[in-house]
Amino acid sequence: MTGNVMIRVENLRRYFYSTPPLLNRLIEGKRRQTIRAVDGIDFEIKTGRCLSLVGESGCGKSTVARLVVGLYKPTTGRVEFGGGRPDSPAAGETGPSPQRVQMIFQDP
Repeated sequence: MTGNVMIRVENLRRYFYSTPPLLNRLIEGKRRQTIRAVDGIDFEIKTGRCLSLVGESGCGKSTVARLVVGLYKPTTGRVEFGGGRPDSPAAGETGPSPQRVQMIFQDP
């Protein structure tokens, strides 16, 4: 059956911040840069279906996967897995369950 939503991602954003060395900030006036690795994506995966993330190198595929499995916390947005968050333990568990979701990488 393919009706129930297994994973839902809403307005997912993950920003990384890069601060230049002190001398560059003082002498050249360089400021902190914001790197928008993932910037506002939405999708849902229903039970019995799969999703492939395809794109150019450096476009955020691995970052999205890490956000979905709970390895990164989103800057904003929400990831729900089976009605709950991947970083929320189920009843009686002390941490996220690695059996619930996994990433499969391409073998070059």
